[in-house]
Amino acid sequence: MRAALFARDPLCARCRELGLVVLATQRDHVTPLEEGGADDATNEQGLCDDCHREKSLGEALRGRRRARLAR
Repeated sequence: MRAALFARDPLCARCRELGLVVLATQRDHVTPLEEGGADDATNEQGLCDDCHREKSLGEALRGRRRARLAR
């Protein structure tokens, strides 16, 4: 799935939104699996390492907030 994604769209989706041209290095789920996202091509995007790290941090923080609210 990763190879197919990068063959179809080799650039980082978030950088492209900012007008930057940066190669994607990470296959990312737009909606995280933990939040109900599908593990298929309809829910994937390529991100560079920096954008993936930033997005993953935000997802981890949301998960911690959800866990606290569930108590």
